[in-house]
Amino acid sequence: MSHIIFDLDGTLIDSKNEIFQTYKSVFKSISPGKNPAIEDLNYGMNINDLLSTVYGEDRERIVLAKKMFMSIYDSSDYKETSLYDGVYETINTLHKQGHSLYIATNKRYAPTIRILEAKKIRHFFLHVIGFEMTPGVALTKRDMVAELKRMGGFSEGYMVGDTVNDIQAGHDENLITVAVKYGYESENLLATKKPHYMIDRFDNLATLVTGN
Repeated sequence: MSHIIFDLDGTLIDSKNEIFQTYKSVFKSISPGKNPAIEDLNYGMNINDLLSTVYGEDRERIVLAKKMFMSIYDSSDYKETSLYDGVYETINTLHKQGHSLYIATNKRYAPTIRILEAKKIRHFFLHVIGFEMTPGVALTKRDMVAELKRMGGFSEGYMVGDTVNDIQAGHDENLITVAVKYGYESENLLATKKPHYMIDRFDNLATLVTGN
């Protein structure tokens, strides 16, 4: 049986519109000073990096914006967030087959757990790591992957994600890398990292892992 680490946003869930609307409310209340092209921001980024992109070195506004975002997003019912086609069925199949499943996400831990529970998939995952497991301590994607390998006691497995950082982290940790083409990063950019596999649909993963 295999160990499989998943990214979350852009891989398992489509949360872009909900995240976008939350940031839109934040930027309306806490003006960046100039109007950023908020539609073009990479909403798969962690909150610290995204707010730094918008507010630059203005630490006071970054702190206020982060608190406001957390207040709104963490209390959401996540009805605007959805599982991609085939995610529930595929994860359920992999879980029943005995594969060990994990999540490494740039989302903070608290909303991650609430979303997984809201979408009724929390029980499929042995361990979940967010980029801020401890407030003020930000983990890179490779940090998360390395920690999940340690927690799960494995050295071989899969890393499944939609960004170059996901694929690079998988390569760095000697995992088989699977890039999903439907996420938040372009297929051409993903290809530059030379993932072992690229899939169009999430349910292609079951065939790839099991060979059936």
